[in-house]
Formats: sequence, structure tokens, C-alpha cells
Amino acid sequence: MRLNRSGSTNIALNLLVGICALTLAFPLIWILLMSLKQQGEVMAWPPKFIFSPTLENFRVLFDAAQAGATSYGTIKVDFLTPVTNSVAIALGSVFVSMLLGVPAGYVLARRDIPMKEDIAFFILGFRFAPALLVVIPLFNVFQTIGLYDTYLGMIWVYQVVTLPMIVWLSRSYIEDIPKDIEEAAAMDGAKPVRVILHIVLPLLKPGLIGASLLIFLLAWHNFALGLILSSTKAPVTVALLKLLNPGVQFYPVMAAGLVVTMIIPVILIVMGQRHLERGLTFGAVK
Repeated sequence: MRLNRSGSTNIALNLLVGICALTLAFPLIWILLMSLKQQGEVMAWPPKFIFSPTLENFRVLFDAAQAGATSYGTIKVDFLTPVTNSVAIALGSVFVSMLLGVPAGYVLARRDIPMKEDIAFFILGFRFAPALLVVIPLFNVFQTIGLYDTYLGMIWVYQVVTLPMIVWLSRSYIEDIPKDIEEAAAMDGAKPVRVILHIVLPLLKPGLIGASLLIFLLAWHNFALGLILSSTKAPVTVALLKLLNPGVQFYPVMAAGLVVTMIIPVILIVMGQRHLERGLTFGAVK
């Protein structure tokens, strides 16, 4: 009897997991199917799950088709530019965040400075503040000092999203490292900079790789900052919005854009899964 209850529970749990997985995967599968359909098949009812797939939408997306050679007429889309913009902005945001956030996290973890906790929570507060709270005042400032629609300006403003997370993650990682190791190195004559470079950073490496992936994904998916503070340097999230061209049945091309937008994060997650798990759990056990 006890075995039967356990079996029923397992079946129910597996069924629940299957429903959750199907619910989460269905929009992705639907978008992938849309990206491979002809223009007239997307809005057909009942929807078709068996059809002749086409790559025409991807050709239009990257402006590879000749004018008038597609069912969309002469409309052209250069989607490679926003993809390049997103890669440059996200990588730049990761680099600047690591450069500033790791030393800040080390100071908050190891040094006794006045109002340390208040400073830490002040930094964390920017992570939960609405992006519009920051971006609207910065709009005029960026136009005045020439940072509007530049990589430098975008990387700078993206620190509002990425820097608080890397400060708190690196602080947590450093607190997980026994302080005795650093003190032993100092007793052997190692200078503070050498202790950090040759002892602390190598121990932080797994956590920092996972943290880098996390903040890259945060920067990649950001929408509001890019929408207001960029034009020609707009990221892919803003470029996808522009594909909603009024009066044109552009949904298959937009679906192709979504597929392309998802490829880089998926590749990074698959390649860095081990580091990502390590980054999320590093410092969780004291």
C-alpha cells in the first residue's frame, strides 16, 4: 500500500513537471515554427503544424534577399547591426562591471569601513529600481554631453543593471573564502595586491565566470535603456520592436528575429552551464 502511494506520488509529480515543461516550451516551439512558415501560413486557422519549412524569413532578416525577391516586396531589414550592437554592449558591460564590481565587493567583504551595510544596500537598491527612474533624467544629460546613441553611453548606463549584481555576488563569494588563507600569505610576506591577484582571484574564478554569464544575459535582454538612449546603436530587443511594422504582415520575420536573439543566450547557457550553476551556488553555504 505504501509502495502504491509512493508510485502515485511520483506519477503525479512527473506529470506536473511535464506540464510545466510543456507550458514553458510551447511559446518557444511556436516561435520556431512561425519563423519557418510562409507569410500566409502564420495567420491560418486552424494552425498548421505540418508544412514545408522555408528560410526566406531569415534571408529577409539579414537583408540577404534581393529587392522584390521575397513575398515582402522591397522591405529590407539589417538585423546583423543590432546583433553586433548587443554583443558589443553586453561584453562591454560585463568588462566594466567586473573591473569595478569585484574590487568593490572585496572592500565590502574584507574591510571595516563606516556604514558598510548601508553602502551595500544602497548599491543593491539600484538593481530593483525601475529603469525609467534612471533613464529619463539621463536622456537630456546624454544628449548634452554627446553620449546619446554611443557604445560608451550604453555601457555606462547598463551598469545600473549589471554593477549591483556583480558587487553583491563577488562580496558573497569573497566572504565564502576563509580569511586565514589571506592572513597566512600576508605573514609569508605577500603584499595585499599580490594576495588578491594570486590567491583571491584564482579562488573566485568559478564564481566570477558564472556571474559574468548572468550579467551578460541581463544586459542582453534589457529593453528600456536601449529604447530611450539609442538609435543607430540600438540592441536586438529594440530592433525586434521595430519589426512590428504597421500595415505589413511581418510576424514570420519577427519570429525569425526572436529565434536569432535566443541563439546566443542559449549557446552561452549550454556552454557555461557548469559555471552558471557554480556561480549561483558559490557562497550559498557558509
